[in-house]
Amino acid sequence: MNVNRIAVTLVGLIVFGSMSLAEAGTISGKARVTGKDSAANIVVYLEGVQGTYKLPEKRPEMNHINLQFEPPVIAVLKGATVDFPNSDSVFHSAFSISPSNPFDLGLYQKGREKFVLFKNPGVVELFCHIHSHMHGFVLVLDNPYFAATNKDGEFNIANVPDGDYTVKAWASPTTVMTKTVSLAGNKVVNMDFTLSASAN
Repeated sequence: MNVNRIAVTLVGLIVFGSMSLAEAGTISGKARVTGKDSAANIVVYLEGVQGTYKLPEKRPEMNHINLQFEPPVIAVLKGATVDFPNSDSVFHSAFSISPSNPFDLGLYQKGREKFVLFKNPGVVELFCHIHSHMHGFVLVLDNPYFAATNKDGEFNIANVPDGDYTVKAWASPTTVMTKTVSLAGNKVVNMDFTLSASAN
């Protein structure tokens, strides 16, 4: 066994991996919906990115806090299991009749035992059988290149491979804005979105 050759090969693989990561592009910017005070929870995502993706180690979570889904919107990778803990002192009963991923968690009290596997891409609209005002969304996507905006509307999608993509900003099933982008190397592309509730 040639130990030196193995060592050189390993170093080469590490350097190549580092170069590949360094050469990946980034899409960042701001998104907002006209007429809304808060710019949080707008999901910006890429379409047409091919590949096989590993699910994150930490499962996504949508909590029940103060009789609200918290956060009210999350984006997840197809195949992800989402936890639905109840942090309130009252019972909840989260459910969805959305065709892509229907579910009904039934009546449950405070605790962390409820979860849902989201197998199919699409928009999943959430409600509570007990509290009719509760409303949330899970956006299930085909690839991990997505980000939700913070309270200032800022987002950042890193490590995007070279290519031409459709980029969408999504705030609800009927509030969507679409743009296109080309990425090559490690450049940063800034994209801003101003959505109208009447756009689709």
